[in-house]
Amino acid sequence: MPCIFFLLGIVFGSFGNVLIYRLPSGISIRGRSQCMSCKRILRSHELIPIISFLLRGGKCATCEAKLSWQYPAVELGSGGLFILALFIAPTSYTAAILSLALWLLLLISFIDARIQGIPDALSVPFIALSLLYGSLLGELELLSFTIGVGFFGLQWLLSKGKWIGSGDILLMVGLSALLGKAEMVLFMLLIAYITGAIVASVLLLKRKMHRKTHIAFGPFLAFGTLVTLIIGDKVTSCLLWSANACTGLLFF
Repeated sequence: MPCIFFLLGIVFGSFGNVLIYRLPSGISIRGRSQCMSCKRILRSHELIPIISFLLRGGKCATCEAKLSWQYPAVELGSGGLFILALFIAPTSYTAAILSLALWLLLLISFIDARIQGIPDALSVPFIALSLLYGSLLGELELLSFTIGVGFFGLQWLLSKGKWIGSGDILLMVGLSALLGKAEMVLFMLLIAYITGAIVASVLLLKRKMHRKTHIAFGPFLAFGTLVTLIIGDKVTSCLLWSANACTGLLFF
């Protein structure tokens, strides 16, 4: 089963590379793939995920232009996410749904990092899959949406869209549904903001950005979500147990 999920993942990853390039540019996804430099139409054997990139040495077979690292990264990342979903979800059916949701989250992260925007064409199916996954697990809590969407919505109102974009709010709807529990959403936000602060500090120190530079937050939310899905239950359970134990000692 893991092998099947991984193979499916890298196939979806290959298609994901098409979406990452074409959706922000408004290009139809129906056209055949071509070299970004010489525009030559690629043949079938040049479109094998990961293998084609390695056999060509990361270059176009015609013009020898270097191919982006994004291609194998998205393919391998998608394969890894599909396997991760298989170990996280309780059944193969819910694992398939989670796999697709995480795959969309990966594409959203790459596009947001590239154009600082999130296409509705990805947000809407991500929300739908997340709601379906949360419903099947029976872990959808109204409080999780209140925390996640409310927190981002308040930032959007206070900054008039300067701090947080509407795409981030839609993304939070999906993430709140995917994580389900309020404490999981809080833990995800904590990880996302800590990671974002660390990356921003490093970029400021290296003078690769200044204080008024806007940085895409989607990738950090995605990272926080992955961490939460992997260890969130254990960490939040431990914190809640510690809090209850401290409360019990105070009233003892």
